[in-house]
Amino acid sequence: MTAIIKISNVTQVFILAIVLWSFYAVMLLDDPSVYAENNLLESTQALTLALALVFFLVPVFDSVRNDRLIAVFLSLLSLGFILRELDVEQFDLPNLLILLGSGKGRNLLLGTGLLLTLVTALFKFRYYLSLSRCFFRHGAGIATLFAGLFLVVGDIFEKIDIPYHVLYEESLELVGYAILLLAASKLARREVKSDTFIR
Repeated sequence: MTAIIKISNVTQVFILAIVLWSFYAVMLLDDPSVYAENNLLESTQALTLALALVFFLVPVFDSVRNDRLIAVFLSLLSLGFILRELDVEQFDLPNLLILLGSGKGRNLLLGTGLLLTLVTALFKFRYYLSLSRCFFRHGAGIATLFAGLFLVVGDIFEKIDIPYHVLYEESLELVGYAILLLAASKLARREVKSDTFIR
């Protein structure tokens, strides 16, 4: 588990450097290409999300943990963000992956996953309700809320017409994904314990 901490910390420093470089490149070097489609900021976002997805999957495959459904949900969320950031149609991938990673196929894939997660939670509703409350008191839950806050603020910048608004939007999204990665590393290392026992 110390490897997860090290990887997460190195990645956070790397992301900070990318954000600072992006502002320098755009505002001082007049190079807006850093926030262009599939360029530096978006590619870093996708890599950060891929790493977060890997960390969220760690608890999923740990059969002794009782918070695996939370990890499944957050894995699906990370996958959704990855597919949102990447235009998979532009990559040389098998047709099946392009079908599942874009448009209606992506929506069906994610919708099915989320629906199955919800149905599973409904079978032990009281337990998972208690677990979700405990999650938001856990370090991973607090970090997830902060990540969501940065993503919402980034989305606001997408809609306002000010100089460099795309730079602000993409940078805030990257910071949000970096915080989501922090949440993933916390969840991978420490189980969320519920106040209610599984029956």
